[in-house]
Amino acid sequence: MAMILDAFMSKFSTLLADFVHEEVIMQLGVKDELQKLRQRMRSIQCLLKDAEKKKFDESTIELWLSELKDVMYDVEDIFDLCRIEGTQLLADLNTESKTSSVCCDFSSAFSCFTSVPLRHEIGNRIKNINGRLNQIYEDRKRYKLEKSTISKTPQITVVDSRQTSSMVDPFVVGREVEVAANSLVDHLLGEKVDEKCRLFAITGMGGVGKTTLAQKIFNHPKIQTYFNITVWVCVSQTYLETELLKQVIRGAKGNYGDSNTKAELQHILRDSIASVQSLFLILDDVWNSDVWVNLFRVPLYNSNRSVRVLITTRDENIVNKMHATYIHSVTYLSEESSWDMLRRRLFSEEQEELANGLKELGLMIVNKCKGLPLAIKVIVGVLLSKPRNKKAWKIFLNDNAWFIYNLPGELSGALYLSFEDLPAHLKQCFLYFSLYREDAQLDPRKFAQLWVAEGFITNQQDSLIEDLAEECFNELLNRNLLLPKDYDGKCRMHDLIRSLTIFLSKEETSFGALNVRNSTRSIKFRRITVANQEGAVEILDSIVDQGALRTLLASSSDLLLDDERLRRLSHLRVLDISHTQIQILPDSIGKLVHLRYLNLNDTHIRAIPKSIEQLTNLQFLDISFCKKLGQLPSGITRLHNLRCFDILETPVSFIPKGIEKLQQLNYLSGFVVANNVSSSKLEELNSLKQIRSLNISNLKSPQSETTVLKELPNLSTLMLGFSMDSSSPIEEQEMMVEELFDKIIPPQSLEDFTILGFFGRRFPNWMDLSSFEIYVPNLTKLVLRDIKSCTQLPSLGQLPELKDLSIEDATKMKKIGQEFLGSDVNSTRIAFPKLEQLQILNFPELEEWSFGTEVEQNTSPRLKLLPCLQKLTIRKCPLLKQLPEGLKYSPMKFLEIAGARRLKSVENLSVEIEELRFSYCENLKEVYCAPTLKRLEVQVCKALSCVKKLDSLQKLSFNDFEEKSLPEWLLKFLRQRGLQNDSNDDFLLDLNCSDEVLQKCVKGGSYWDLIQHIPRVKMFSMSEFINVVNNLMFPMQIFN
Repeated sequence: MAMILDAFMSKFSTLLADFVHEEVIMQLGVKDELQKLRQRMRSIQCLLKDAEKKKFDESTIELWLSELKDVMYDVEDIFDLCRIEGTQLLADLNTESKTSSVCCDFSSAFSCFTSVPLRHEIGNRIKNINGRLNQIYEDRKRYKLEKSTISKTPQITVVDSRQTSSMVDPFVVGREVEVAANSLVDHLLGEKVDEKCRLFAITGMGGVGKTTLAQKIFNHPKIQTYFNITVWVCVSQTYLETELLKQVIRGAKGNYGDSNTKAELQHILRDSIASVQSLFLILDDVWNSDVWVNLFRVPLYNSNRSVRVLITTRDENIVNKMHATYIHSVTYLSEESSWDMLRRRLFSEEQEELANGLKELGLMIVNKCKGLPLAIKVIVGVLLSKPRNKKAWKIFLNDNAWFIYNLPGELSGALYLSFEDLPAHLKQCFLYFSLYREDAQLDPRKFAQLWVAEGFITNQQDSLIEDLAEECFNELLNRNLLLPKDYDGKCRMHDLIRSLTIFLSKEETSFGALNVRNSTRSIKFRRITVANQEGAVEILDSIVDQGALRTLLASSSDLLLDDERLRRLSHLRVLDISHTQIQILPDSIGKLVHLRYLNLNDTHIRAIPKSIEQLTNLQFLDISFCKKLGQLPSGITRLHNLRCFDILETPVSFIPKGIEKLQQLNYLSGFVVANNVSSSKLEELNSLKQIRSLNISNLKSPQSETTVLKELPNLSTLMLGFSMDSSSPIEEQEMMVEELFDKIIPPQSLEDFTILGFFGRRFPNWMDLSSFEIYVPNLTKLVLRDIKSCTQLPSLGQLPELKDLSIEDATKMKKIGQEFLGSDVNSTRIAFPKLEQLQILNFPELEEWSFGTEVEQNTSPRLKLLPCLQKLTIRKCPLLKQLPEGLKYSPMKFLEIAGARRLKSVENLSVEIEELRFSYCENLKEVYCAPTLKRLEVQVCKALSCVKKLDSLQKLSFNDFEEKSLPEWLLKFLRQRGLQNDSNDDFLLDLNCSDEVLQKCVKGGSYWDLIQHIPRVKMFSMSEFINVVNNLMFPMQIFN
């Protein structure tokens, strides 16, 4: 991996240029040797590009690169050692200089004396490295390596990745997938057979689009209508039978409790399916027929319910062993479809002429992709970074990476070229994914921390290095080397691309025993994962004696690190033993002086050893959710390089004194406020000028008169957790917490603010009517939760950037009035200018919500209320009588009201409303909708008698298991629909009702004349579940 060596050498060459002039190097006396080291590194770096071209054809070049890599890892170690020992030597000298000339400080003198052989050892090690580099450089003649210019490391541009787009990706090949999906859905639903459990299959080679087709089927309206439960499981090559069973049980709303054996779980799965009436199960990426034959087949058949299973696999022999009912083979894209996919991803409609001019070259490019959608996607990622002209595309077609043949067939060509085109720093990041299992959820924030700890990211002025690392993640995503982010911002990786990472990193990394089994003794593993596997200890012991391991990821494994084993891991930079059963962290943890990342999240550790203070290089420490850990060692605040410190939900009573010394901290979660003499105080947080995210707990009373947090220029996320000493606060406690909150003033940089459990009667002075927006002008998200004693909300309407507001558990709030909008509403002529989502949850005493008569009378067009509101949710407000009239002027598209027992009418809704949900509104009688309404859900609203303007409705859900007949408003609506007789209609009626209502709806029942004209009907009662799709009835008897 010569280009990764290029990144490695570029980084250390740059670091050494400054490092050789630092005082620590002067004291160690190794400046000359380090300068020689840098010069030789620069000479060798010029040879790397040629070595990269030749390595696949000449195995000796691979050996040359391997030797160079060994040396460079030693360079990294000696660099660390110089920094650690030199800093300690300087500290000792400073201590000595402060000692009186008369008195002799024995400890300092002894330290200086002992440092002499240490300096000699460091000097000898650097000389040895220089000798090895000289020999490697001389060997260039034997391999005929030619010099080239050193490529400059590109700057990483930080983009605000939190901004999202509502646009749906239109570039997936449409017609072919659509036709295949509709055909398979017809097979799944159309055949009338006695067999209730049936297996279908999609086959095709990797990257051809099997999963894409399966996703299309999974989300197909007919599938979602017909089946009561749909479950997706990615199987992959390595899996645990019990985990697969648990996934399907969870998807079927079952509960497996403490059961953990295959036999127990199979019985639970059978019973779970029996209780959910029908199941559609997709088993994606199956490599072994046993998944069906020996694991799922028996419990699904024995459930005696309507079950359809769809598998995707590369191997048709597997399908034959499973005796699938129907097999669909996904074929390659045609040349024209391949070009169409490439064209639509690269060119806009306005660039049609440019696209046509490049079509001839484009067809040559897609032909190299051999009709594989995955290959075309990654090639698009490469072409996006190149000029769109004939010259650039011709150069691209002649790239040497197309012609590398010593690769597994499925990895050569387009996939390898997509790797080869990456800048060196991105190659390191890309190969890191080889350490993670198939279908793993890949969290950008986690990888940012790991890549920083590994040293993959070079710091840039004015940019947080973690932000730079996240941009690397986003760049890999933009190049289509990662699958798109899901709802929680995490990604996945296609198994073929993962195979590429494993192949290219097999000389130094291994996921479990994957590469260890096939390795030779000459291979030194630097990074290994033993997560989610039994036998972790055996895997680790087989390579630990090499003394080269730098990364150990053992989350959720059976690994228990004892003192002896930990001592043998002295080169570790990254150690993750989260979610393991470890109870004692060995004292030898302090010997891992190179360690940058330590994750102990959700372990059983009872104490952190004092020796942890020796980990002066540590940057990321996670001890969150360690429920048995009650105290931290005093020296933990001496870890001056800490960037992230997470102790959330760990029951420590205080943070040791000295938190203000952690000047590099940008993330601190779980800071506990305490008043004892050994604890860090709240005002010490004012020193953390780099802090971005801060979580504070146990706020009760003021510790001093000092204002806190206001001068933290980078703080963007803040959570304040208040704690009472009793269940009901007395007046003195309320006054003390009010005084405390007056002193906690967030900086103007704040964007995300959460207040939990505040028990004062008033909000702080800086949140009053006229000043809140001045203090937090950039606030975009605000959560107020468990506001026990306040009777009036703060003025929030003038916050200029607020987009998301949630107010929960305001137990004494009786009225929301004009003060909510802010005192300046009449002068600014706008309230909540950017608010998109508003939640009002659990206001048990709220009787009135109004914007004020004066404001509502003057609203549109002279005054704008909630001009950007999209979603409003109101739950558990039993005394609320009506909604504010001003809501009708908002562009609100979604409204949910649950548990508003005194609400009688909902009217004056937004003219843009698209979805309404009402549940347990016992006195609700009338709902006046808008013509734009598409979805309506009504659950147990027994008084409802009038619902108007349902002309554009696409889905209606009615839930009431007690009523013996459908309400008149619903019957009236169905009669009106029957008169329309629109054959193109795709309306869905979803009824969850009593047995009596269900019997009236089926053929022969009194409602059948109304039901039979509806294209899609889904009906469920406690004894029967019936689907009507395109006027075909599918009854499924549930209970006898």
